[in-house]
Amino acid sequence: MDTQECCIKRSLCQHIELGEEDLLLLEELEHAPKEVERRSQLWKAGDVPEMLYTLQRGWAYSFHCSKGGSRQVLEIFLPGDLIGIREVTFNTHYTGVEMLTDGVVCPFPVQSLRRACQRSSTLGLAMHASASHQQAVITERLVNVLSHDAKSRIAHFALEIYYRLERIHATDGGSFTLPLTQRLFSLMLGLTEVHVSRTLTDLAEEGLIHKRRNAIRILDFERLSVLTGFVPEHCSEAINPLLRG
Repeated sequence: MDTQECCIKRSLCQHIELGEEDLLLLEELEHAPKEVERRSQLWKAGDVPEMLYTLQRGWAYSFHCSKGGSRQVLEIFLPGDLIGIREVTFNTHYTGVEMLTDGVVCPFPVQSLRRACQRSSTLGLAMHASASHQQAVITERLVNVLSHDAKSRIAHFALEIYYRLERIHATDGGSFTLPLTQRLFSLMLGLTEVHVSRTLTDLAEEGLIHKRRNAIRILDFERLSVLTGFVPEHCSEAINPLLRG
């Protein structure tokens, strides 16, 4: 199994130390990698949650469509993320999930997750920690959107993605790939595309962030953190010490 295929292992090991049996169980879940193209949907809202996915390569996002047809972007998935874990107990999916880029996913039936967790309580705890961490990231972003102006919203999101990517060694200094269009930016942060464009220009002129077409470079971490009130520890995947074996 190569480095890309080990993403889910590295991700879950950041929550809690996994033993050899736990890792073997994860390999069983990741035995059938599948290439997926950009814009392909893993599921739609209303579908029965029959499968979960580990994201080995590429980016994906979840979204919700209102009755009027407007779309809200809720969650960004990065390599190593477990997709569908937050909705696995629902009767139907509340959100849809679409690939942001070409990538590789490993689908596995929800029954396999139950069997794996029955065989390993530690792995079950790691899965729960993954779902909780994903919810915490969404909650942090929601608080940011409700409490800050456009400049702080974009800056906060840039820091969030940077620290998430840093944990999987996918940054280059202060730079990282960000395959989001300005339309997706606007749908996620509650801004118009024009406002996103203007704000990115303002952030660049202030020496804080420089955005190229598919990448961002953070120029001043300290000033961005002060501007947004961002606390890197809020993105931490460390589990409660009282739950460690």
